[in-house]
Amino acid sequence: MPSKPTLASPAVAGLLRDRRRTLGWTLRQVEALSRESGDPIPHSTLARIEAGRFDPGVRRLRQLLDLYQLPIQAAGEVLDLEAIAAAATPIERDPEQLRRRALTAWQAGRIAEALACFLAYRRRVPNDGAHRGMRQEAILVFAVAAGTLGRAHLARHMLDELLLENPGEDLLVRILIQESVVWRGLGSAVAARAFVERAAALVRPDAAQYRGWIEHQRGLIQLEERSFAEAEASLERAIRLQRRARSAHDVGLVHLALVRLRFEEGRPKDALAVARRAEVHAKRHAFNRLRLSALVDQARALQELGSMRASRDVLRSVLADSMVADDNRTSFYAHVYLWKAERALGNAARAALELSEAGYYLQFVDQTSAEAAEVRGQRARRARTTA
Repeated sequence: MPSKPTLASPAVAGLLRDRRRTLGWTLRQVEALSRESGDPIPHSTLARIEAGRFDPGVRRLRQLLDLYQLPIQAAGEVLDLEAIAAAATPIERDPEQLRRRALTAWQAGRIAEALACFLAYRRRVPNDGAHRGMRQEAILVFAVAAGTLGRAHLARHMLDELLLENPGEDLLVRILIQESVVWRGLGSAVAARAFVERAAALVRPDAAQYRGWIEHQRGLIQLEERSFAEAEASLERAIRLQRRARSAHDVGLVHLALVRLRFEEGRPKDALAVARRAEVHAKRHAFNRLRLSALVDQARALQELGSMRASRDVLRSVLADSMVADDNRTSFYAHVYLWKAERALGNAARAALELSEAGYYLQFVDQTSAEAAEVRGQRARRARTTA
């Protein structure tokens, strides 16, 4: 009986092709290895799969993932991102133009357009020795986007593959910083600290933006360790460095980290003030994802200050914003706090609906966050009561 068909995916094809090349295998060697596993895949078929011209089917795809030792979550996350990107089709063919358009769209909150450009950028870069650095850059920027959108397994896989290629020192520092980000999101502060401190040992003294990223990441690790004074000092250094680097987007990201610090310190009034400053900064520079995140933080602060109706109004405006459509992370947190607002206001039916929506978006966010744990707990309790 033939395996169940799946949609041909250029992104999954690229994932398989890159992994085979990293392993140093030819198509004929993969054919021989697949024969040993009892279900041979002809090298001609492998070539068509890698070119995105042939649907491998579920059985063959799983066979190749196992053979290449690729996590199945990575393939699933590639398909998720490709589905989001399907809403936009870039016409540019020059890789550098695609990279610039991707970064501009990302900062503006146009997620589908950004992902479509990231994917196209990665496909357009020639896979030869002369373009090795550009290809590695393409993989890194896509890994950053994947990690930011909650696809931690995919991001970690791509970053690990890059480390195996012995990248140049400049790119290596950026990879190490992003490895720290991903491992912190996966819940390992030890690994996160190890990666960021290695990056700190390698970074150039004059690389203000990179040093700003390192201080930002240090601050978030210290925050999770509840070393609040150290975290604030690191984050303030990060802001100074990013201002020196003239990176307004990175300054906005650090502002959001300072909001989180104020929450952890139990200072919701101060968190609200910082979140409002973060919104003004993001609005001035048209950083829509940062603006929406700042609004969600304001809604959370309003709840902690007892203003449930005002919080609900802010959250409804966030979810009504067209920019949130492809931003699963922002959607998750907006629905979580809307659930809390409706519950506090006594609207049980609305609260249940918002909790259900948050449950859908749960798969796309940092699973170690307090909000993710709370939603999982609520869903488990509800499942037990309805069983």
